[in-house]
Order: sequence, then structure tokens, then C-alpha cells
Amino acid sequence: MISFRHHVAAVTGMDDFDEEAVLARIHLAADDILLLSGSLVDGSGTPSSDFDFCVIARTRDERFHRDTFPRDRHMRYYTSGDRVKASFDYLPHSLLGVDVEYWTAEEVSAMLAAHDRLYAQMRGRARKSSGFAASAVDFRVLSRLTYAVPLTGAAAFAELAAAVRPGRIAYTAFRAAVGSYPDFRDLAGMWAQGDHESALVAARKLGVDTFRGLTHVHGNTNRNPKYLGRFLTRLPVPAELTDRFRTLNAYGIGAGADAGEAVLEWLDLIDLAFGEIRAAREKAEAFVGRAGFLDLLRGELHESMAWNAEISNEYCFRAREAEPDLPSLRELLAAMTAREAAPHHLPLRQWAEGRAAPAGENNKSA
Repeated sequence: MISFRHHVAAVTGMDDFDEEAVLARIHLAADDILLLSGSLVDGSGTPSSDFDFCVIARTRDERFHRDTFPRDRHMRYYTSGDRVKASFDYLPHSLLGVDVEYWTAEEVSAMLAAHDRLYAQMRGRARKSSGFAASAVDFRVLSRLTYAVPLTGAAAFAELAAAVRPGRIAYTAFRAAVGSYPDFRDLAGMWAQGDHESALVAARKLGVDTFRGLTHVHGNTNRNPKYLGRFLTRLPVPAELTDRFRTLNAYGIGAGADAGEAVLEWLDLIDLAFGEIRAAREKAEAFVGRAGFLDLLRGELHESMAWNAEISNEYCFRAREAEPDLPSLRELLAAMTAREAAPHHLPLRQWAEGRAAPAGENNKSA
């Protein structure tokens, strides 16, 4: 029997668990790669966190099929058609869960190749991109591959992990979080109507997305905001900023507080987060830098869409992730409420000169 207690203890500090009970729920084969990941490894775990295992087999076998998977030994198991993808159960007399995913080396390699193609696509756009659902990429698994610890098959995992590009995974996560002008426009519409409570909900979402993007530009590949506050405390950013975010995000404003003032507080925090993003992105090799990002913005602008307040305000919002000295989000909100363009230094007319609208394109995010 394979012993991995000392590996788990070295990574997590945990040694008070039934090793045989854990192994009985993994169904490990001799030539499998067994990875430990999740919150117990990334430092965000708690004493009751699950064991998050990933089994990477050489080829599919009876564990991957619904009819031959030992279903009766698990509280839950998850399938895609006849393909068993994961199982879950608790250890006896314990709150510790054992969560196991099943992949083959070929599937992982194909996923990494698919992500490389997606990364190349994301580097060519400046908008927030959310159309990931139809891709061949499981971002949770990709994130875990960047920090997982091999408990068995270390040499085979090292060969497989040579194709993992953490910086690229962080960038696609960033592009899925940051850059949504429609979200800000919705907020502005609620604000103009005097619906400050709905605007506050929208501001909180925009804030969480932006601060999540801040962790990504510093290399975090995890897109789950569950432990966002913990991730932020590890960053080389002012503690005051992360403390203000954590307090507002976790505790809100309290009963009877002014929702309008809270919206403005969120906008101030988001502006500060963008300042930190601008400072960090030039040091992140896999990220599009300031000059490259402005080139992408320029490439999306043409004469037929350049000469109205709406487009001017959109570019004023979107450029701030790379360009300093733009009007604050408070100022942009005030301009949009007045149905005016916020004054800024972006040379939109120069960018659009001589550019015709792309035939057959609708300029929407994928």
C-alpha cells in the first residue's frame, strides 16, 4: 500500500486522519499520479477543509465508467454521461471530506493545449471575456495544477506540468474578471434613477471582480472569490486598501446606513485597485502591458463609433486598467448621470481616424 501520510503532514500540517480510509475512497492504481491541492495546499484552508485529490491515470479504466465505478462506497459521485469525473465522501467519525477528481494524462494535456489557444485569443482583446463555458478548459483544474503537490508519480507529474503556464492561467482569469463596461453602465443607470440600493449591489460585484483581478495580476490563478480576502492579504499592496475592501465586502454598511455613500466608497476602492493593477501588470510577463493594451483599445475603435458621449465614457472606463490620470469613477458616474462625456486625455479621434467599421462584426464580447 502506498503511504502518503508524511507528504500530507509536510504540506498541510495534518496527520490526524485515517490513511487507509482515505485511500479506500481514492481507488488508486499503481501507476497513477496522485495530486493533493485545494485550500489545504494553497494556504486558505481551515481545520475542516476537504482533502482535494486529483487522480491522473495513464488511460481510462473501470474507474471512469458509471457501471464499473464503485458507486456504493461514496456519498456522491459526479458524471458526464457515462464518464465518472469525481467522487466525494466523508471519513468515518470525522468532518473531513475526501474529494477526488479523475483525469487521464491525455485529457490534461489536451486541456493545457486548449488553454494555450484561449490565452492567445485573450491577448488579442481588451474587453472582459466571459464566453468560457463552451471551451475545453476546466479552469479550476488548471488552477490546481499550478500549485498541486504530487503524492505519487512525482516524475510523471513533472513531465506533465512542464506544459503548465501559471502566468497565462492568471491572465485568462484576469480577463474574465476585469473590463466590463456594461456592468458599470448598469450601475450608472440605477444611480441616475435614485435606486441606490440596487446600485450598491452592482458596485459590490464590480468591486469583487476588480479586486479578484488584482490578485490575478499578482499571479493568483484561483477564480473562486470565496477566499478573496485571504488572497489579498498576501499581496504587496497597502494593507489599508485590503482592509477597507475586506470590511466593506464582508460586513457591508449596516442597517440604516447611506447606500449612496457606500456606492461612492466602493468606486473609490475600485479606483485604488486599478492603480495597483497598473503598477503590477508591467511586471507580469504573461500580461498585456500598458502600451499593448492601449493598442488593443485603439484597434477596437473606428469612426462610426467614436463621436458620442457613450463611447467616450466607455473608453474612459475601460482604459483605466492600464492608463493613469483618467477621471475617477465618481467623476465618470456624475458625467453619465448628467448624460455627458467625462473629460479625459484619450485621443479617440486620432485613434479612429481612417478606420471603417469592421464588416459583419457586432463588436460584442464573446
